[in-house]
This record gives sequence, structure tokens and C-alpha cells, in this order.
Amino acid sequence: MKVCFFAHSSKTYKNGAALSLINIANEMADRGIEVIIILPNKNIQYPITNRRVKCITIPALSMRTRIDDFSITNKLKEKIKKIYNWFSKQKAISILKKEKPNIIHINGLDTSVGAEAAISLDIPYVWHIRQLLEEDFGMRLHDKSKIYKLLNRANSVIAISKTVKEKFEKILNIDLTIIYNGIPLENYMISEKNSFSANTVNILLAGRILEQKGQLDAVKAMNHLVKTGTKNIFLTIAGQVEDNGYANRIKEYIIEHRLNGYIEIIDHINDLRQLRKKCDIGLICSKKEAFGRVTIETMVSRMLVIGANTGGTLEIIKDNENGLLYHEGDYLSLANKIKYAIENKNEMKSIIDRGYKSALENYSISKVVDQIIDIYDSIQK
Repeated sequence: MKVCFFAHSSKTYKNGAALSLINIANEMADRGIEVIIILPNKNIQYPITNRRVKCITIPALSMRTRIDDFSITNKLKEKIKKIYNWFSKQKAISILKKEKPNIIHINGLDTSVGAEAAISLDIPYVWHIRQLLEEDFGMRLHDKSKIYKLLNRANSVIAISKTVKEKFEKILNIDLTIIYNGIPLENYMISEKNSFSANTVNILLAGRILEQKGQLDAVKAMNHLVKTGTKNIFLTIAGQVEDNGYANRIKEYIIEHRLNGYIEIIDHINDLRQLRKKCDIGLICSKKEAFGRVTIETMVSRMLVIGANTGGTLEIIKDNENGLLYHEGDYLSLANKIKYAIENKNEMKSIIDRGYKSALENYSISKVVDQIIDIYDSIQK
């Protein structure tokens, strides 16, 4: 079998969708499957470990745009992107004729290049929806109606959670298959760790810094806790800034409320394990996660997950079983959950153990690839 993935456009390969594709490609190649990855950005190279995976760059422009931008300039950009991507499609068709893949697998809602090339060459294609877009990124699609029509023509559409499935089944009026994301658990596991053992409770919020990820809610929760007497806490916010205005609001709030001794903001780092070894709690404050790769990483790092009760987080975390849930957007609810965790450390250690075990049982990359190959086999019969 030979599979060709079309990667989505991004500034880095460190986001959840790109990392998931890398994990799947390496696992498939380890099983003897030939894999090609079409990359849309020549400046981004995926760290592929298996030589069976061939990466080819076909420059293409993302059809995502800010949800609130309907300016004339943005409409002009849309027209330019369509013309540019038409040439990308022609190049993709030329390469696919030479490579002759059995399946095309499109990773994320981004462009129609992969689907149009597949239709032109009569190659079956699978579309993997990994984002809600409006709800989790504050983004929408240029030429949305065209992309949705191509989604309807896909041989199979995969959703990474019930939340994604429910949204797009209503829009597309077709059945989607749920395959929860998996991760190479061994890369994130911390098998031995004594959480909540130090005097200071260390908290981590990892992820891209933009309003949909809810970092300001966490900062406000910290302010409430400190001002009401809970001072043995420290929050680290780690992530790439994608909304400078929002990041500045966070920094101004920290300065205004004199929280510098309780909160730090650091850039994204590739391996969070060293930081996670020192942390007791991991926060998931997103307004609505499509799934939540970071949630799984946190669980296998033997940290207590405290997450917002929406989207994919709600599907992974069962309150008081393998983590804690708070009311999304309500920083007082989040503060109360953090305080409860601090005051009930022994109970939290049991919840951490259950979270660790449930992540190992349900979210391996091997299990994900098994399910994807089942879809490929059903398409080719």
C-alpha cells in the first residue's frame, strides 16, 4: 500500500495536527507502508524518523482566515490564493501521476488542493478533520462552500472527537467516523513522580497563546487565589504567541495585579517533559478543544488535569475520576478547582494515577493507525 498525505499549512510542525500526522506517518512506515507527505510550506520540514517516508514540497496557501475579517484586502487575498493554489493543484497532479498512491489522506481543513488532485486522477481520498476552526482557532475558510462540497465527495471523513463529528455531520449531512488522536506515549511518559510533594504547587498551561486557548482565565484565577490567601502556587504559561494583542493583555494584567512572583510566560519548547516533571497540575482552558493532544500528554506526565467542561476535553476527562472539570470561561470556577486540588492532595494523587492509566489504555498511536488502515481497506475493496 502507498499513502499520500497532504499536510495543512502552518508556521511550525509543533501544533497538534502536524504532530499527529508525523506520528501516523512514522507508524505506518514502521509497518512497511510506503508514505508520501506533501508539504505546503518550503520553510517547514517535518522531523521524520523513518526513511520509508518521502516528503515533497508543493507550495500552497492556506484558505483559513480570521473569522471577523471581511475587508476588501482580505477578499483580494482570497482571489490571489485561489489562483496560486490552482497552480499547486497542477503540480500535485503531476507528482501523483509519478508516485501512484493507492490512497490520498488530507490532514485538516485548510485547502482543496489534495481533494481536487485526487478527483482528477480518480484516487480514493480520506479527509481528516482535526479542527473546529471557528470555535477553537477563531478562523473560518475562504471558499467554504467549495471545500464542503469536496468533503462530501470524500470516500471517508474522519473526526477526531464527538464534538467535531457532531458539528460537521450537521453541516455536511454525511456520516463521519470518530478516531480519537493517539500519541507516541513513550515520548511523554513520566513513569515515576511524586506529585503534590513540594511546598509550592506548580501549574502548567501549555499551548498556543491566543484568546481561544483561555490563558487569561488562568491568570485571573491565579490572581483570585493569591488575593484570597493561597500563595503557595506558581503558574507557567508555555507557548508560541499567535495573537500579540491578547498576549499583551495577559502581560498587562500580570503587571497591574503584581503577579510577577506567581506567573511566568515562556516560549514554546519542543520537549516539555523536564518542565512537566516539576509540575503538579496541567490546565486546559480552551473555549472548545476539537480534541486535546496536550490533555493526553499531561495525563501520561502524571499531572492532574484541570480542564474546561467543553468540546474534546469533556470527552477525555471525567470529573473527579481521571481529572477535574470547571465551567469554561469562569475563572472563579477554575480557581475553586485549583484550591480544591491543593486542599485534597491525597485524593488528587489517586486521580492522577487513574488519568495516567486511562491515557495509556486509550490513546496509543498504534491503535489510531489500526483504525485508519481499516478505513483504507474498506475503501479499496
